[in-house]
Amino acid sequence: MNKKTLIASGCSFTFEPWNWPTFVCNEMDYNLVNVGMASQGNGLISKKVIYQVDKLLETHKPEDIVVGVMWSGIDRHDFYTEDSKRLSNINGWIENPTNVVDDRKNWVITNFMWDIPQAKIWYENLHTYVGSMLMTMQNILMVQWYLERKGIKYFMSSYLDIFHANGADTLISHPEVKYLFDMVDFSKFLPVSGCHEWVKENYDELGFNGHVGYEHRGIHPTEFGHKKFSEEVIVPYLKNNVL
Repeated sequence: MNKKTLIASGCSFTFEPWNWPTFVCNEMDYNLVNVGMASQGNGLISKKVIYQVDKLLETHKPEDIVVGVMWSGIDRHDFYTEDSKRLSNINGWIENPTNVVDDRKNWVITNFMWDIPQAKIWYENLHTYVGSMLMTMQNILMVQWYLERKGIKYFMSSYLDIFHANGADTLISHPEVKYLFDMVDFSKFLPVSGCHEWVKENYDELGFNGHVGYEHRGIHPTEFGHKKFSEEVIVPYLKNNVL
């Protein structure tokens, strides 16, 4: 039997070497391809995972691939540019612009409070929360339908409860969003409201004391929190639904 490969995509809850993908692969004896990156939103999360799966299918069978996606904040935005050199390392983040296709760093990440002109234009003139939820639904469905068509098993979750917290219920019930929301296969989602919520409920103290070299208590779980989330949520789901 060939060793399976996990392709993981997400934001800062996914990309660190001590985040959930590493613990899942150690427990399940998977290879890991991690395309997560801090601050990126659901547009890049979806595009990166689809691109990496398509690449891996050139050398692997669908049954040897597992995909795990942890969706991020709905109000994060990205746009494509041909002028990536002029925009190099916007706001000093890990990598901005970043790439979807290998060696083509043409995708710019924007977030609500960033001071780059493109972010100000978007959030002051074009951004709405209904539109952001709508685009998140489109990204989820794009990944869902792609993986189903390719015959690849997968699971999804979210870094926070993006479907119910902070007025999200109202957004989901909006007529421009609801028909898309109703198409999402939530049986493929982990049985939690969000990674943060689960860790806080079950391991609040040890789960949020910060990590050496990454002292960012805030909403980010610690290495211990990620380990427990992997062992007690993701791995049982995989064993019951994916293997």
